[in-house]
Amino acid sequence: MYEVSDAYKKSMKEPVQRFRIGGTVAATPFTDINVLKGSFSITNQCSDDTEMKIGQVYVGELNATFIDLPIERYAYQNKLIKPTFGRMLQSGGYEDIPLGVFKISEANWTSSGVVVKAYDNMAELDKACNVDSATGTPYELALMACMRCNVELGTTKEEFQGFANGSDDLSMLTENDIETWRDFISWVAQTCACFVTADRAGKIVFREYNKTIVDTIDSKHRFTGASFSDFETRYTGLSVVNIEDKTTQYYGMDTDDALTYNLGSNPFLQYGTDDRKEEMRRAILNALQNICYVPFKMSMIGDPVYDLGDVLTISDGIADGDKLYCITKYTFRYNGAYEVQGVGKNPSLSNAKSKTDKNIAGLINQADSDVIRFTVFSNTGQIKIGDKSNQSIFDMRFITTKTTHVVMSMEILLTVETTETGDDFNWVESDAVAKIHYYIDGEELTHRTPAETWQDGQHILTLRYDLQEIDASIHTWDVWIEMDGGSITIEPYGIHAVALGQGMAAESQWDGTISASDDVNKLDFSGIFKTVQDNALATNNTPAKSTVNELIAGLNFLNMFRGISDGYSATENVMTFTPYVNSSLIITDASYNNTTGWQGSGNIKAGTNKTVTTCDICNVTLIEVSSQNAVYQVSFDSGVTWQGWTSDGWIDDVTMIKKEIESVPESAWKQHDQVRIKALLEAGANLYTIYAYGGTVND
Repeated sequence: MYEVSDAYKKSMKEPVQRFRIGGTVAATPFTDINVLKGSFSITNQCSDDTEMKIGQVYVGELNATFIDLPIERYAYQNKLIKPTFGRMLQSGGYEDIPLGVFKISEANWTSSGVVVKAYDNMAELDKACNVDSATGTPYELALMACMRCNVELGTTKEEFQGFANGSDDLSMLTENDIETWRDFISWVAQTCACFVTADRAGKIVFREYNKTIVDTIDSKHRFTGASFSDFETRYTGLSVVNIEDKTTQYYGMDTDDALTYNLGSNPFLQYGTDDRKEEMRRAILNALQNICYVPFKMSMIGDPVYDLGDVLTISDGIADGDKLYCITKYTFRYNGAYEVQGVGKNPSLSNAKSKTDKNIAGLINQADSDVIRFTVFSNTGQIKIGDKSNQSIFDMRFITTKTTHVVMSMEILLTVETTETGDDFNWVESDAVAKIHYYIDGEELTHRTPAETWQDGQHILTLRYDLQEIDASIHTWDVWIEMDGGSITIEPYGIHAVALGQGMAAESQWDGTISASDDVNKLDFSGIFKTVQDNALATNNTPAKSTVNELIAGLNFLNMFRGISDGYSATENVMTFTPYVNSSLIITDASYNNTTGWQGSGNIKAGTNKTVTTCDICNVTLIEVSSQNAVYQVSFDSGVTWQGWTSDGWIDDVTMIKKEIESVPESAWKQHDQVRIKALLEAGANLYTIYAYGGTVND
């Protein structure tokens, strides 16, 4: 729960309440009069919609329609929205609370106003993670991810130490499914038994489930229609996939009578002795004992003071005032209801197996080399493919853990309607031709394109393809049908497909992969390009010897070339800076291009932060840096303020990584006469040279 005054809390319980909305879009302020009534909402969650989860990394979403904001068209993209909510107190004044920081992803101009969709800073973590291995405490790993994505970590090192495994050194297994930094953060959070979200200041924070009650909601302050489950969600067991030996290890409490939480193949829980791994995994299980919540749904008077993970008690009416209710999802609508819910599964529905039975082989262990396995697909919705259309009819994902042979077979029941042309007295009916396109892992198998010719009516299409020597990996198999001369309709369950082979393992749950396609109409350039006609004329010519009579004067190259000296390497118009660590004056020498690294009188020690600053440089056109392990800022007032370059221009207190400072346009540098560069060096960072092109040193 956001920290508010007692007067604010008292006003929340009043029968008559007044509030206001406000904030900024970039630097433009807005109030109630700039927001279309009923359009402003914020949605966020920390778990999925079926059961309590740890390691979740959902992105918060803001939707609003703005009216009469003095912002130019096409200027909304990537602008930051910082909304606030104000409540009138009994004194007559307002107390405002922040609602978060959101970046506009989409803006559409309508007759009602500018409809925007924006996401919080969790979306900034959706950048490719190119780290194959990493070692450090959860705090150090989270800090690294946030720095790589240019966001701020809001959880302190001391707070991490209070989490499960929060003080331990973690090592990431190279064999993992991490693709983005959000995936990376998710596994770290699961190791700490936490979820991750962006707080109201835009910082990335880790939070754990707890039993601290923040408020009590009675029947007077919730709307009709609330529902409460008749059970408490509890976890007394834990399972983890051991990637090395391809088994699932089970851990249970002394009294194991509730749900089992499946951690999957967490890459940070794979290293160490068996005792060490059990200690880390049981730390997560012990943290899960804080989860003892009753699932619920209810609507309240709209006040966004509550945060994800807040624990409530709910009294009066059909609620049990002695139980705990945890907020795992909310939707705040300004001038509307505040909808909250807590999810969970019924422990009585868990498997009644013994601990020995639960210690079973994991998903990867399905791939027994002596067992033939298969994966089946059937469509649940109707599929229609029109004339002159090319459309996917099915896609399948399957796993092979060794180089093997896979047979793909399909039987499709379909109805054909051919295309007819002509008039009422002279109909011309053509045959419908279907071409089949196979795709394995996104690549079309162009050497085999089966075709079928049909007339009107019902037909059966039978397909088979053998995948020879397919590598051990996760594969996708897609089949498309291209129609010409007619259309087809495939009713639900009209497709029956199977992948059959040795060394296969099927995925039991959706992993979040979404396949999408789009059709682009044929482009007609006939009205753009004109007809070009060229006439060639051939004639016979008699070669004739010619004599050059023109005199050429001597050429003076003194003003064309600079001096050249042998054995000397220099880069023209480049200033190279060799800073001394913690020195107030920077030694520079433009006569030498020192590419061997930084030199200086100070030492950079592991675990410490150092700041290295150059002297002022005039007339810079381009900056290049060599260090991948540092962030940079620039100052145009000799170090009084420090800025970074963004799409909105130079912004105070913004840091830049290597690729960002090197992409600053020349026009941006020329906005100022001189610049000072600062490199912020983290623990264990290497020091390299900074190159300033077109600049001169201001001593």
